[in-house]
Amino acid sequence: MVFAMVMTFDHESAGDSEAGIEHVRDEVVPAFQQTDGVEGWWLVDRETGTRMTVLICDGDDELQAAMVHVQEARAIDPDRHRPAPSHVQRFEIYGSAPR
Repeated sequence: MVFAMVMTFDHESAGDSEAGIEHVRDEVVPAFQQTDGVEGWWLVDRETGTRMTVLICDGDDELQAAMVHVQEARAIDPDRHRPAPSHVQRFEIYGSAPR
């Protein structure tokens, strides 16, 4: 079953937002590029300090494989500041429209 995982990061300081963006650019995107069956979009509203991650996954195995790659990247610099999401939600995808 195809599903979406949505993570929100609310009311972040400018420093937290920048740390999160750098983490995604440096560690998460490259890790996801190594994995088939998972697509991601990372969004930011700098004025409100809100970031959002939207992942489209072909299945749990694909998501877990992508997360293994992320953990490997995180292990290189375990003390790096990576803000945690304030909310994580999983959605079943029941429709889509191509771009």
